[in-house]
Amino acid sequence: MTDSQVVSAQGASWRHWLLHPLLLVLWLGSFLLAAALEHAPHASLWFPPAAVTFAGLFCVGWRAVPALFVACVLGTWLTEASNNAGEVRLGVFAVSSLVFALIHTGAYALPAIVLRSIASNAPAELTLRAVSQFLLLGALGALLAAVLGTFGLSHTELLDAPDLFELAATWWIGDYAALVTLAPVLALLLRRVGGESGVRRFPPFEWGPWRFPRVASAKLALLLLTALAILLGYLELSNSRALLVMLVLPVVLQLWIVHTEDLASSQLGMLGFSLLTVGAAAGFDVGDDALVLQFAAISLAANTYLGLAAPALYAANKRLRDQVSHDGLTGALSRGYFEDLAALELAAAARRHQPCAIIMIDVDGLKDLNDTRGHAAGDLALRELVVRSRACLGAGESIARLSGDEFAIFLPGADEAGARDVVRAVKQRLAAGPVPSLDVYVSASFGIATTASEPPNLSALLQAADQAMYADKRTRRRSP
Repeated sequence: MTDSQVVSAQGASWRHWLLHPLLLVLWLGSFLLAAALEHAPHASLWFPPAAVTFAGLFCVGWRAVPALFVACVLGTWLTEASNNAGEVRLGVFAVSSLVFALIHTGAYALPAIVLRSIASNAPAELTLRAVSQFLLLGALGALLAAVLGTFGLSHTELLDAPDLFELAATWWIGDYAALVTLAPVLALLLRRVGGESGVRRFPPFEWGPWRFPRVASAKLALLLLTALAILLGYLELSNSRALLVMLVLPVVLQLWIVHTEDLASSQLGMLGFSLLTVGAAAGFDVGDDALVLQFAAISLAANTYLGLAAPALYAANKRLRDQVSHDGLTGALSRGYFEDLAALELAAAARRHQPCAIIMIDVDGLKDLNDTRGHAAGDLALRELVVRSRACLGAGESIARLSGDEFAIFLPGADEAGARDVVRAVKQRLAAGPVPSLDVYVSASFGIATTASEPPNLSALLQAADQAMYADKRTRRRSP
């Protein structure tokens, strides 16, 4: 190992050690913030420690457990002290801290470690599968933490709630609201501190380059100002729940940002909206309306992730369509797709009383080329034929591969003279130079059929063009 490699390894080691105090500080700081945001006994609008635990376990793995355990113990001490006016029952604290640390860390370890193992084989782009895995596994982790934590801590006497089911429900929603909105920024922070080496990446947590053009900044400002206006109106109109329902408008604006701006802008919109709703709740009493704010934050976050996954879904659908509609070797249309397209065009041309033409093409000497130069050479010749033929076609005109060395060109609106012009142009391009890297010229036989001489029926046109093409081939073979 060279000196530079040793220095790099030592630097990475120190950066990894910084992750432990960072996790501890983040967890305790967010725990105190959650305590300040309680809208009911033991129920916070937002519980950021859930996001810290999840992001830490996902990014760092099991190495994050010691720091998280210590944080849970200290959080339990603060809770016990708060519940008893500074008095700490040591027996309750000892049992409760162990129960809480095991339940909280274990509940979020399940989704985080599963996602961590999946992420190593996940594609680089943000896909619908990755988003669904994060949202569903995150909801499962929050549910486990809420249900097990509520019933576990009630038996240790740390929590005293009249309705454990209601407490578990509000606990779950608060954990999940923080997890889906804060996990990306926390994962980004952990990667920046710990370095790229050894800190796991996951597409839903990526931010991309931090560049915000004026248009993106204006859209983000519009999103936040709209949300702020709704929240201020809610406060001025004596906490009208009907006005809170208007928070659907920021959700729509966020989708506009997601589909028109970059990843970082989308993540900032999600984070900004979440912070704004939480800050508003901290500024005035929302009571039961906290559920509406939580639903709005979760809905905006989920729609953001699903919207960000849409381009990958569109790309996958396009690849699938291309596989069905195009020949994989040459890029020409497939036979089935060509026949469907040509049949529709023929019917439309017949209604408009317009002509159509089909040109059949058969490559000369393909078998000899395959036998002497290999099938790779034959494949190059076929691709070159398609490239040069396509260069001679106009809008709406198409070329398809019907079989091994047979191709067809469909010319909507063309008569026989127009078809002959296309054949002449293709021949000139084929004769203009050899196939690159092969030093071999591609030649072909051509046959033309038009609706002026044949019924406007695809099968009849193909058969007529095929016969004309073989007649051309026989004529060229007899020529010296």
